[in-house]
Order: sequence, then C-alpha cells, then structure tokens
Amino acid sequence: MRHPALTFPATLAAMLTLGLLAPAPAAYAVTGALTQLPGTEGCVSQDGTGGFCTDGAGLSGAVALGASKDGKSIYVASFSSNAVAVFARNKNKKAGTLGALTQLAGTDGCVNLTGSDGCAVGIGIANPFAIAVSNDGKNVYVAGSTDDAVASFARIKRKKQGAVGALTQLGGTAACVSEDGSGGLCEDGVALDRPTGVMIPRDGKHVYAATDDSDSVVVMARNKRKRAGPVGGLGQLAGQDGCVSEDGTGGECVVGKALLSGLGMAASPDGKFVYAAGFAGTIAVFSRDKKTGVLTQLTGTDGCVSRDGSGGACVDGRGLNGARALAMSGDGKHLYVASELVNAVAVFSRDKKTGVLTQLTGADGCIHETGFDGCADGKALIGPRGIAISKDGKTVYVASVGSNAVAIFARDKTTGTLTQLAGTDGCVSNDGTAGDCVDGEGLLGAGSVLVSNDGKNVYVASGSSSAVAGFSRATK
Repeated sequence: MRHPALTFPATLAAMLTLGLLAPAPAAYAVTGALTQLPGTEGCVSQDGTGGFCTDGAGLSGAVALGASKDGKSIYVASFSSNAVAVFARNKNKKAGTLGALTQLAGTDGCVNLTGSDGCAVGIGIANPFAIAVSNDGKNVYVAGSTDDAVASFARIKRKKQGAVGALTQLGGTAACVSEDGSGGLCEDGVALDRPTGVMIPRDGKHVYAATDDSDSVVVMARNKRKRAGPVGGLGQLAGQDGCVSEDGTGGECVVGKALLSGLGMAASPDGKFVYAAGFAGTIAVFSRDKKTGVLTQLTGTDGCVSRDGSGGACVDGRGLNGARALAMSGDGKHLYVASELVNAVAVFSRDKKTGVLTQLTGADGCIHETGFDGCADGKALIGPRGIAISKDGKTVYVASVGSNAVAIFARDKTTGTLTQLAGTDGCVSNDGTAGDCVDGEGLLGAGSVLVSNDGKNVYVASGSSSAVAGFSRATK
C-alpha cells in the first residue's frame, strides 16, 4: 500500500535523495546557438527601445563593430551619429552577466564630430562605415566615409592610465589620413574617396582601407614605436606602392581589377595575402609583402573571382552579387563572403601557399535564402551585410539587414561546408520570423556581427534599431 504522504513528486524527490534514481543528464544547447542576454542587458540602443534595451549614446545608425583582443572593449561605429561608441565588456561571471556591455561614463563613452550627446569631439569620422582594432590593443581606426578619411585613435589598455578602452584621437595631422588632407587637419592621402572598409593584419605593421568611390585598396604604414612619432600614426606608402585601384587613379596607383565599390577586407593568418570584396560582385586577391606592406594582385584569373567572370579576367563565382563582407577562418583554409544583393553566403577553399580561391562545388559553394543558383537553401539571409567566424572555427554568423536577423551555421573544419543549425537554433530575428527563428531585441537592420575572442559572446550592430545586441554563445 502506497504511503499517503508520498505523492509522485514527493516519491521522485525521495528516490533522488536516496540515490535510487539518477538525475537525467543536463541538456546542452547546440554548439554555436545563441541566447540573448537577459533583460535590458540584451541590447544597448540610442533611446532604450521602449525599455527593452539599456539607454546609450552615439548609436544612431549603428553599422560596424570592433573588439579588443583582450576582450575588455567593444566599439560601435554609428553612421547617423557620426560617432564611435565605447563599451566595457564584462569578462567575469562573478561581476555579473558574462558579456554584458556597459558604456563608459561621460566623454569616455563616445566620440563624435560635434561633442553632442555627451561625447568627446573627433575629426575624420563623418558617417563612419568601418572600424578596426589593432592586435596589440593600442589603437582603433575608423573609416569616415563622408570625410574621405581614416581616423586614428589611441586606446587606454590599463586602469592606471584611465578608463580601459577609452579613446583619444592622435594629435596633429596624425589624427587622420584623408583624400585632400582636410585643410591641414589630416595627412594628405591618395585614392581615399569614400572609404568603406578598414583592416589590420595580425602583425599590425600596416592598415588597409577599401574605398567605394575611388574603387581602390589603400596601403598605410602604422607606426609601432614611440620614438618614430605617435604610436599608431599612419602614413600612406609613397607613389604607386600606396594604392591599387580599378583605373590607376591617374597614374597615382597601380592598376588593379575587381575593385569596383570596395567594401570588406580580410588578411590570411600568416599575413601573406589580402582579399577585398567589391559590391559589384567580386573578390580581389593580392599577395602582401609583410615587410613593406605592398600589395601585388595575383596574375591572370587567380587575381579575382566575380559573379560573371568579368569577361574572362576573373574566375566565375556564384552568390557574389553585392559582395560586402569577408571572413577568413583562423586556420586559413576557407574564406566566406556575405553578398547583400543576392541574399547569399559564398564559400571558398583557399590554397595557403598561393592564396588562390576555389569555390566549393554544388550546393556546398553557397547558401541562399531560397536556394537560387545551385546554392543550398537557407533562412534569415535577406540582405546579408556582416559575417564572422568563432575562434574555435566551429560556427559562422551572418547579420542580415533585410531579415532583421543573425543566421547561424555550423562549419565543417575540414571541408569548410556550412550547415544552418536546425529549427529555431538556426537564427535569431527581431520578430522571430513567424516561428522560424528565436525572437530577439535590437535587431532591426542587423548589419554587422562579431564573436568575442573567448567565443562566449556574439554581438550584432543594428542600424534601424540604433543598437548593439548581445548574446551568449553555446560552446559545447
């Protein structure tokens, strides 16, 4: 006869206590799946988004993200605010939610053109379109698209110097390099009309800028020693060493190809090759002299991939129309391309010795919103603008402005093939996309995505939400 006090829950609890029934093993989330941080820690926006996000400054039209290698700082370039917003990232669970962002106080929290919104004043950052942080953590560089400039900032690395992560623009003309010198405020540059991409190889010796109007890649040396001038100061290489452009820019640059409307860039882990995306649907391939920084486009069709082969000048590729952002795997084996106009991600293997790209065959070579052009079928891929790979190489994330979402893919580390996670694990969107994705906040106009160096968090900059959204990432 059953004892009247032992109802089913009580009986189960008693058995667990006595060790007669082992508890079920914990259910682990799929590796790479995202969970938005709790409450208002899940996003920071310009106006707090009706109480769903933390209130921030300098975030209108958030368009690009950067992170320090030490994991302590996150930077957001905001197109409409003409600003860079500065956040401390919590790395310690004991101090609160892991990965939560806190904007630095006062003028440490943002830099803009006018000092409005409580920000510090900066120059050369009108309508910023891209941002990069040096590997040594000493500098941050911003592509100011309307100022035709790349602006240079020193970053505080240690508490005794001030608020960790705070930015101070370099003094004098070291503050920026611009197309015309900006009336003496900046160093004078060449082929810098509307810079829309900025990239620093791991060795930190050079900074590269891609331009939309000059159709170029610009090469700048970076000063790494105090005795040679301000640490982080930039100087464009002399003569034609300083740029490669589609038409040679009146003889000032080397003539290149597949450079129309340049945007995102990537460097190989060994620093020997540089890749540049063109919105016309191209990827240009360069070898890099690691000592001088000079770029040399590979010869023949090895020098580029394009959506139509560019009349035989390039290798023919798929899923490339509107190529906007590039991500290189940490092992250097694969390159991934987010292509906005065709709603696709293209997948390439890479010869590590020669730098040559080869698109994977069949459906492995691209993933498309509807499976167009022989690509695999995906979701949350309308207007992909940003792409990032986790440091463990297991996951690829794509921010899609039209889907208001981040799409999530498992990566085969041997073949490079991408497989979207099953069910709602495969994406997070601002409205859940009719049940296809997890529901999130601060994702309207998602356009840039970043994975923290420790792989524990993912951040998304969203232009229409004027926000940066934060997520924890499943690592097992």
